[in-house]
Amino acid sequence: MTAEGDLAKAREHLRSGDGRRAVDAGWRAANAALLKGDAEVLRGVIEVADAVALEPAGRAGRRAEQLATYCRLSLDGANEVVESHSILARISRMRRPRRTCPDCAEQIAAEARVCRFCGFRLDGA
Repeated sequence: MTAEGDLAKAREHLRSGDGRRAVDAGWRAANAALLKGDAEVLRGVIEVADAVALEPAGRAGRRAEQLATYCRLSLDGANEVVESHSILARISRMRRPRRTCPDCAEQIAAEARVCRFCGFRLDGA
């Protein structure tokens, strides 16, 4: 299903009073929206999550608060740019090119001049 379809399902579940299913559909919509970079759907998910959080729903209310926070953090305040906050996205941005030290065989930064493990001086970094 698409992000828009999942958002429509979340709204439908909200209207029927099923907060748990509304939050579940909201999470699916938020993840699909992040993949597409769709800020409009994320704003819709925030509306649904805020509405569920207002109801005395216990666990569904707490999950709705988490969903709303996640979506708000995914939208940049000024430009409403969608930014993925998944751990995989963060790790892939942090990864730098690596190479193997010829002396100790440990993985080191490609631009390293000295191996941080064994102190081997590398030529032409």
